[in-house]
Amino acid sequence: MSQPNMKNSGDAPVINAAVVKTVARLARLAPDDAEQALLQQELSQILGHFQRLEALDTKNVAPAYQPYQLENQLREDSVCPSSGRDELLASAKRKKDGCLLVPRTVE
Repeated sequence: MSQPNMKNSGDAPVINAAVVKTVARLARLAPDDAEQALLQQELSQILGHFQRLEALDTKNVAPAYQPYQLENQLREDSVCPSSGRDELLASAKRKKDGCLLVPRTVE
């Protein structure tokens, strides 16, 4: 796994200070030198974890879209009384022929 501004040191890739500065700038952070060194180490470790995951053979593993099996929670359909058209249109600012009038959004 060879990327620009990174070198591979054994198992884990090593991110250089330029990458850390770029990521910090994009995240609008201003780490001092000690924080930058720590971020460099931590980001290298994170990429190392991804590199180990990438090496796993997953050809015979089915995709898992959810961590657990989901089932729809359905309820019985039932007819309920609803408000009439006149009652619903009573509070409308603009109406015509039993319909709501709204401002035009498309020419």
